[in-house]
Amino acid sequence: MKERLKERLKDLTSLCGVSGDEREVVRYLRDAFTPIADSVEIDSWGNIYVIKRGSADGPVLMVSAHSDEIGMVVKSIRDDGFICFDRVGGVNDVLLPGRKVLIRGKIPGVIGIKAGHLQKEEEKRQVRSIRECYIDVGASSKKDVEAMGIKIGHRITFQSDFTEMYNPDLVSTKSIDNRISCAIILELFFNLNHADFPGTLCGVVCVQEEIGLRGAAMAVKRVKPDWAVVLDTIPCGDTPDINFQSELPIKLGHGPVCPLIDGIAGGFANNVVHPKIAECIERHSQKTGVNVQYVTLSGESYTTDATNVSLAGVPTGLLTTPRRYSHSPVELVNMNDAAGLLNILNSMVMSNGEIDFTYF
Repeated sequence: MKERLKERLKDLTSLCGVSGDEREVVRYLRDAFTPIADSVEIDSWGNIYVIKRGSADGPVLMVSAHSDEIGMVVKSIRDDGFICFDRVGGVNDVLLPGRKVLIRGKIPGVIGIKAGHLQKEEEKRQVRSIRECYIDVGASSKKDVEAMGIKIGHRITFQSDFTEMYNPDLVSTKSIDNRISCAIILELFFNLNHADFPGTLCGVVCVQEEIGLRGAAMAVKRVKPDWAVVLDTIPCGDTPDINFQSELPIKLGHGPVCPLIDGIAGGFANNVVHPKIAECIERHSQKTGVNVQYVTLSGESYTTDATNVSLAGVPTGLLTTPRRYSHSPVELVNMNDAAGLLNILNSMVMSNGEIDFTYF
């Protein structure tokens, strides 16, 4: 199971799926889900709806993830053949100079950086803003760039090799957020292909999470589930630049994470895990022997599709895979955490209908 997850992750992270143009990822997932689901549908925006009907009556459980990744977009093409670009989602300026990129998932380029020999001392310490950066695709004119098929609005991803660390359970690459969750839902449906469980499982893969949780708002209105579990990734606090106890008590390799409450600075909560689903997660954590890390993030800038799902009035849970170096080309995940999340989720689906959602 863990090796299948890793292979799925390798395939999925190789694709270009920057928010607003997730078509490569959607095609892959459509083809992968079709043999193991009762039905697969795609709406006009690219949200995927995958149905698996159980052997007995029961509630509709929606398990969702998002297909999109952060990246960039072509803003303009200069007369000299260099490309100006905008960010899509949470791309940090500090990551830009000297990076390899792909335009439309296939045309290589580099984000230029001034030769170190010519940099003044103050330049060496400065972070260049995105407005000062440019992409070099090896063209000498705007006409050359256009001949490559590059147009304003085309999405741009970081080039990043799929790297197994010395410990092969640790993998580093781009877009682990949130392709690992897409891989988990694929594996969940694979595991349930011939299983008997109550109710109906609706797997949903949403678009445009990174730019406003947009796809989830569309999807929950269509599915109208009885309850939902949203899957995503979450940063780790076990690196030297983070205060583990006071900021982010999450460790890589210590199991999946349930953020019980998240939001933004000032105490405004975006999502609160439904208390009965939190109890359900704890129960199946014990049943499967998989440790779950619990955390609160109401004072940080963290949120997921669970926000818009819960705002639709659906009892919502949130399970996440920890990863280091979020929103970078070198996100790092432990496959054991992902496999543990899958085990808990599989157990919850097999017990679909056990939760009584009356308030008291």
